[in-house]
Amino acid sequence: MAIMGPEGVHAIARVAPIHLETRTVYVEAPVARQLGLHDGQIVQAVAAMRNDQLKLVLNEHSFNIPLFPYIKEGDHLQLRAQELSNGKWALQLLHTGSFAGTEASQAAIPTRLNALMFQPGGFANLLTLLRPGVLESLVPPVQDAAELKKRINAQRLSMGGLQAQTLKRFVLGHAKTSESSLADGDAVPDNTKVLLRLLMAEREGIEDKDADSEHSLHHALDELEAAQVQSAQNLHKGDLNLALVIPFRDADPVELHFEQKGNKPGQPKNPLVVNMHTQSRVLGEVWLKTTISNSSQVDLTMWAVKKDIAELAKFNASELTYELENAGLVMGSFQVFNAPRPDAKQDRPTPDHGALVDTQA
Repeated sequence: MAIMGPEGVHAIARVAPIHLETRTVYVEAPVARQLGLHDGQIVQAVAAMRNDQLKLVLNEHSFNIPLFPYIKEGDHLQLRAQELSNGKWALQLLHTGSFAGTEASQAAIPTRLNALMFQPGGFANLLTLLRPGVLESLVPPVQDAAELKKRINAQRLSMGGLQAQTLKRFVLGHAKTSESSLADGDAVPDNTKVLLRLLMAEREGIEDKDADSEHSLHHALDELEAAQVQSAQNLHKGDLNLALVIPFRDADPVELHFEQKGNKPGQPKNPLVVNMHTQSRVLGEVWLKTTISNSSQVDLTMWAVKKDIAELAKFNASELTYELENAGLVMGSFQVFNAPRPDAKQDRPTPDHGALVDTQA
């Protein structure tokens, strides 16, 4: 082969780039309801032959294969469900097995653990179920119904009489999973996941079950277990990322999220950030971000949608400072905004195909 100088490079024919097109499977709304899909859910499917054609099979429903012909019969796939603005659903391919056949590596086959790792964060279903009286109303009329309702109520806290030690015990009780307790030979105390599973088991025998309630229970369990799996992942990396929901007897539930990056030698310690969020029917939607640095300084930022709640928080700022000082803490700053939290996730409908987006600031 002749070696060309710089002036001859332009004469070499370009090699056309290879583009791997990730296709999306579209699902009609009635089929999505039959499959029990919810927005952001990770589902598992398999490539199988149907009427001499390779199809994507999900709970006895078959669809056209994305990435054909790269996917082969027997491949396992993970797809993320997304609800579109036109009422249809999209299944976006996330993962396929390394190769098809019964000898495929078990590590390449999607599992529930893998699916939970891809699950979007948040507790939309769990927050609704943990409102006072909602979970109890789903207990079926079985022999031990009263006992299950009693256990659900006993696991709730009281907003009116909330004490620091009570809150600490609740958080620590959710820092260790039920599976870890069982593995260590410890008794498993009642927690939200245990009660959800008990309730779902009791409802198995109901003939005329409400489909929406069943989906909500399953989706809430997915949200809870996904948060635990993702927390364990971050802890393995040296970071704290613990999310949970606190149920109350006398108030709407509160979402609590602890965050702290792992410390590195020779660098200042990273602050502990505690985020709280509630969609209270009394207070409106409220966010509170607490940053604790140097083990004692506390910086607070609050966002409240209702104007009167924001003004009430500003009015009580001096009392809050006094309470922190009694606890050995120092108030660094306290900001209150009568607005939604800027970085809060907002549900935006998917724009129509060909829609014009104005990006001018």
